[in-house]
Amino acid sequence: MDLGLSGRKAMVLGGSRGIGWFTAALLMSEGCDVAICARGADGVADAGRRLAAIRPNGNVVAEAADLTNGDATRDFVRNAVNRLGGLDILVHNASAFGADNSEESWRRSFEVDVMAGVRAVEEALPALKASGAASIVFVGSMASKFHFGRPPGAYGPVKAAMRAYANEIAQTYGKDGVRANVISPGAVWFPGGSWDQRKQENPKFYAAVEKAIPLGRLGTGEEIARIIVFTASPAGLWLNATHIAADGGQVAAVD
Repeated sequence: MDLGLSGRKAMVLGGSRGIGWFTAALLMSEGCDVAICARGADGVADAGRRLAAIRPNGNVVAEAADLTNGDATRDFVRNAVNRLGGLDILVHNASAFGADNSEESWRRSFEVDVMAGVRAVEEALPALKASGAASIVFVGSMASKFHFGRPPGAYGPVKAAMRAYANEIAQTYGKDGVRANVISPGAVWFPGGSWDQRKQENPKFYAAVEKAIPLGRLGTGEEIARIIVFTASPAGLWLNATHIAADGGQVAAVD
């Protein structure tokens, strides 16, 4: 299937590792020019070099940005749009992963998971409206709809807020050709990720989670990236204002 991505301009917030990296790499391989940001300068520079190696004639923008800082977020988006020469796809993958109930966890989670997305959309909106095939994809979590037994914390609620915000974007700017959707992964394994750490530290727990998933294993970063990229692409045009559970059936519930 031709996804219609050749020559498109894409941006991934939180694109130096994990799901964000796999998404950026797939977008690059499908013919997009790609901009990524992450907090760590060394990590994002290395990711930029690896992206450039995928398609040497492509345009890659890789910059460090603290997404808790509004000015830094807007500066990155503005600069990336200028260097890409426009924008067709915005993927917000960054998260503070606020697992505890402290005020600092709530503050940081709200800034990264919600406000960074709000600021990026506002800054990118003129370019997205000019695209003709614009798509915004937020990477959410099944914690936004299901209680996994943990004590109260920021992560699930801010991901739920992301879903409501995406719907408002889709309803408001659909007339301008701008789509917005949320992809919510379940448990996902990739090297160096949180589930890789749990597998090493508590293999019995990891095995129990695997057993509880109907497909018998955790998802991979590459598999989630394929769902994100299809949804973001012109091939996924009729997906709008939609929440997609990408958990292999881990949550036994009807949305």
